[in-house]
Amino acid sequence: MHGIICRSFEMFVRSAYGAELWGAALDQLDLPFDGFETMFQYDDHLADRLVSCCAILLGKPRDALLEDFGTFLITATPSGRVRRLLRFGGLDYEDFLHSLEDLPGRVALAVPDIGLPDLVLYEIEPGRFELACRSKVRGAGHVIAGLLRAMADDYGALVLLDHVGRRRSVEIIDIHLLETSYSEGRGFDLSEGGLTAGGQVG
Repeated sequence: MHGIICRSFEMFVRSAYGAELWGAALDQLDLPFDGFETMFQYDDHLADRLVSCCAILLGKPRDALLEDFGTFLITATPSGRVRRLLRFGGLDYEDFLHSLEDLPGRVALAVPDIGLPDLVLYEIEPGRFELACRSKVRGAGHVIAGLLRAMADDYGALVLLDHVGRRRSVEIIDIHLLETSYSEGRGFDLSEGGLTAGGQVG
């Protein structure tokens, strides 16, 4: 797993639950470092164990922790680079949904080896979608669900989201777009900073 993702999860845990919880997780796993380097690659199994350890220490379902991490990437990163990258996807939430299949390619232009999930959007009927998320990382679909939920608020859309589980090797997220312009949403300035290969997500 790319160090940018690992470092972002570290930032999430430290910000939401404190350095003591983060340190306790590292101690339990007997890791020989106190944080992740953004430009390194880490073993997927190590990242998986770290997520599970944090969830156990918090007494929180693992899937819920991952969804909170996805929300954090939009709402709490200091300069909003992930949010900006996603807002480039369209003028409203439905445009944004239709842009998701191109997201891994857009991110790879800045960070070629980041390894985001493959995303495929299916329109079931007007306002009703399914997003298929294929990744070698366990629970990646829950991170995507958190992103989608935060972006709905960002656009001011009224959306019902449900991670409905797996079909074969693919995680499925059910998306019901009830109203595109439910509230004002957040302002968006194209001149804000973007995701860079220098290792900063937010």
